[in-house]
Amino acid sequence: MFQPRLGALFSCFADVGGGMESKLIIENASEAIISVELSGEITSWNKAAESIFGWKTGEVIGNHLDEIVALNNGNGGTFFSLLADQETLNDTVVTFTRRDGKVVPFEFNVSKISAGKNSIYAVFARDVSNRWQREGELFDAYQKQGIINSILNVSFQKVSFDEQMELILDLILSIPTIQLLPSGAILLTGDEKPGVLVLKAQRGFTEQQIKTCSQVPFGKCHCGRAARDGEIQFVECIDESHDFIFDQMKPHGHYCVPITINDKVRGVIALYIEEGHRPTTLEIDTLKAIANVVGGIVERKKMEDQLSDLVEGLRSTINDLDYEKSFNESVISNLASGLLILDNSGRIEKSNPAARHFIDAIYEGSIDGRYLTEIFGETAAALLTTPRASIEFGRDELFLEQEGIAQKVFEYIAMPREDGSGREQGIILNFSDVTAHKRIQAELEKMNRFSTIAEIASAVAHEIRNPLAGIMTMAQIIEEQLPEKDSKKEYIGRIIRQVDRLNVLLTDFFTYARPPRPKKERVSLVSIIDEIRPFMQNKMQKCDITFKESYGTGLPDIMVDSNQIQQVFLNLMLNSMDAIKQDGVILLNAEYIGSHHRNFDYRKTLWLDRESSYVVVTFEDSGCGMARETLEGVFEPFFTTKHNGTGLGMAIVFRILKENNAGIHVESNIGTGTTFTLFFMVD
Repeated sequence: MFQPRLGALFSCFADVGGGMESKLIIENASEAIISVELSGEITSWNKAAESIFGWKTGEVIGNHLDEIVALNNGNGGTFFSLLADQETLNDTVVTFTRRDGKVVPFEFNVSKISAGKNSIYAVFARDVSNRWQREGELFDAYQKQGIINSILNVSFQKVSFDEQMELILDLILSIPTIQLLPSGAILLTGDEKPGVLVLKAQRGFTEQQIKTCSQVPFGKCHCGRAARDGEIQFVECIDESHDFIFDQMKPHGHYCVPITINDKVRGVIALYIEEGHRPTTLEIDTLKAIANVVGGIVERKKMEDQLSDLVEGLRSTINDLDYEKSFNESVISNLASGLLILDNSGRIEKSNPAARHFIDAIYEGSIDGRYLTEIFGETAAALLTTPRASIEFGRDELFLEQEGIAQKVFEYIAMPREDGSGREQGIILNFSDVTAHKRIQAELEKMNRFSTIAEIASAVAHEIRNPLAGIMTMAQIIEEQLPEKDSKKEYIGRIIRQVDRLNVLLTDFFTYARPPRPKKERVSLVSIIDEIRPFMQNKMQKCDITFKESYGTGLPDIMVDSNQIQQVFLNLMLNSMDAIKQDGVILLNAEYIGSHHRNFDYRKTLWLDRESSYVVVTFEDSGCGMARETLEGVFEPFFTTKHNGTGLGMAIVFRILKENNAGIHVESNIGTGTTFTLFFMVD
């Protein structure tokens, strides 16, 4: 009777080919496949159904579905009624009672299949016990981790330790996976009374319980035995093992979980459960994990207390050290000289404000942690970090010359740095910036020398001028008295020309020795150049010399004596033309630099006022250039390389510029030309 209907079931697998092949597929399928008449009669039952439900095929064919497959009561109704109510159920999980009485969850699909005039239900079922178990374990693990995370969050709250224990106890009592009563306690050991548990937090305790359990000796009652043995104590009811019995005590069981840290019991968590409760592995593992977390919190509290005691004990010492440190730092910070503490590798470990201030002029950025070679260069660093056995510690001078950075002169003392056992730890370098002092010293020496020369020149010129005037007068009288064609007239003319030459020299002497006081006014550099250009133009054209000018934007006026600066510029231009001789270029460039002087050679601009603003004028020629020896004496009086020169031209330029609060320095190389750089104060 069921064969045609079973054939209808097979026909739904026609896509795999042939009825026999379909039957084999159904019989050997991994899922249970059952066909059921609309009346509820079972018409087919494959091998997987036999294995899953525990009934052989011969035992079920012709029987009603509800007699064989019992739907678990929790789902409501019968299995067949579920089929009748819903013709198609996909991926629905319900629990059934197997033949052996075991309740098993199944995932099933039901389809109503038509076969001619008749229809049947095709039921496909799969045992999902393993999946449910895994999902349950994951859910339990999630719940456990959630409780642990909540406990850890409590440990970071800014409340007292006792309040933390109360909050943690509330979280433990709220665990959804364990049927706990709203009563429990946390007891901890103390250093004051070893072997005794002290009540730290409780919930649901009577006054009698609080008083009795405030201190519990190890081995006493369930909590004491858990602390003594280091093992969880479980009882399902109140029995003779309870050492403490209280008035009106309600029936209950106990979990007493030891809090263990490094194999040492530091407390116990006491929890109340329903009477007759049976413990599970999941519950025990959960409570152990929670106890471990609470143990970590307790240990941290103990460490914090120890640290607090240590800090308190060291407070006086620290205060004394702080005072001494502050005193030393105050002294070091207020030293006018720089202080660098170096390790054995030449790295700067510490520096004082004076050192950082001095080094700011030659190095940008923080110096602490840098190597001395980065700041002072290889030569200076090698000098300062020579091993102790070969260094002579004492005061010395160091001249720093770095490209693109203003040069500095430092006076330093290098001292050994040793530890308590006398081992060398590096060098203590104490230094001062004596650049300004050296600048003043050099200027004084130079001015003293020039002043001496000027005084001598003035005295000599004064003594020579009077007799020279007499010679000139006598020569002119003799010249007038001689006949026009007298041969002696030529000798007298030579005397007069040489006297004129001496007069020019004396005029230069007086100009250098006692230059007229400048009449300063604000004047444009362009206007000064315009005044001297006609005096140079003719000679430059004859010598095929090109004069190029460049003036910076917003060039301010300078405060000088215009006539004297014209003389300076004219002298420089004439010198450049003499150096070029034929076919060359003279470049004039003027720009405002303000107080930014770091791009200029500090040795040659020691006279600059570092707080003032300047206009810089450069005369650059393409002439023959000067040797180093010539360059060093170019501004010295009576120094000249010309056979007919007086040696006072550039000396006069130097004196005039000084009187006008200006300065000059020169750079030159043989064969490439010469550059004069002039600095004019704006303010």
